[in-house]
Amino acid sequence: MPQIADELYSLCAKKARHVIWVFSDLQQRLYSNAEKCLNICMEDYALLKNPAQMIWYLGDSTESSNLPELIRMTDLQERAFSSLNIPLCYATGNHDYDYAEYCFRNGQTGFCMPFYDMVRSHSGWHTTENCEDTWFRVDVGNYAVYFFCDHIARDNSWCSTHNGMRFGGERYPYTDGYFASVRRNMEQCGKPNIITAAHCAFPGGNRDTYLLSKLQPLPLNVRLHLYGHSHIGDYVWGGNRVFSQIQWVDWQDIPQVDVSSFEDIRGSFCRSVILHIYEDDSLGLFFRNHNDHCFTQAYFPKTTCAEAPGDFERRAELSASGWGRVNRVTDN
Repeated sequence: MPQIADELYSLCAKKARHVIWVFSDLQQRLYSNAEKCLNICMEDYALLKNPAQMIWYLGDSTESSNLPELIRMTDLQERAFSSLNIPLCYATGNHDYDYAEYCFRNGQTGFCMPFYDMVRSHSGWHTTENCEDTWFRVDVGNYAVYFFCDHIARDNSWCSTHNGMRFGGERYPYTDGYFASVRRNMEQCGKPNIITAAHCAFPGGNRDTYLLSKLQPLPLNVRLHLYGHSHIGDYVWGGNRVFSQIQWVDWQDIPQVDVSSFEDIRGSFCRSVILHIYEDDSLGLFFRNHNDHCFTQAYFPKTTCAEAPGDFERRAELSASGWGRVNRVTDN
């Protein structure tokens, strides 16, 4: 007998105007593990009759500095996702830079990021135009979707992952003024609604990170943030939020959802989210367990923010001071 989340999905799918498949963190050091997990996800997704019009992949497609294996795992995923014949948006995560760090530590200025490079060259797929860029945007109906990415100098002299500095921090070019300009871009985007997506969470989410806090307070028309990085069911890194999937951006009435992970080696099972955008611009998120071929839960975010525009100064004050008030998990 279908569970309630499966029944809800079947009912809501009939009314969805846009359908997006969202996931992150296939990352594996062993090709055999990557192949196993990807096959589980792709075979189960086919049971849903491939419903999505677009893929949002939120980082950590691969792991390790073993370049031949990175290339193999990149080719494996390109073949799988190309078979769906839909656009793919990719926001890089920390493990996308493992080989670059290996090159930096060994005095090599040249480097590559196989999955990122592949997405850039793949017709109809989207990521940042340059590896130094911090974000890119796509539009879906009445939503502007901002993807915030980890980034690296073209000469490999600095690198930002976990939305903090991985190496070369003294050369990092982006100031607080730069991040304020990105926020203004969002405020002036010309769309009534915004979704943000990144490998990591804003403050308040699982294993939240520093640089994204510089975008706060977020515009009031941000309806949702989607992220990965903190593998659900991973007791080593998840801490007391090991099974927490829905949180809120610190100091703001904006939900953020952990979609990770696309693997069951660290995580408890292979996971993803099917995102619906309906005719009235409301959203529906359906959490998929690919191992057991079922939806585990559904979430329907509210379509408006409870905050008033007049509270901007208070939100700005809280956002600026919030990071220093709480001890954060140190990422590796």
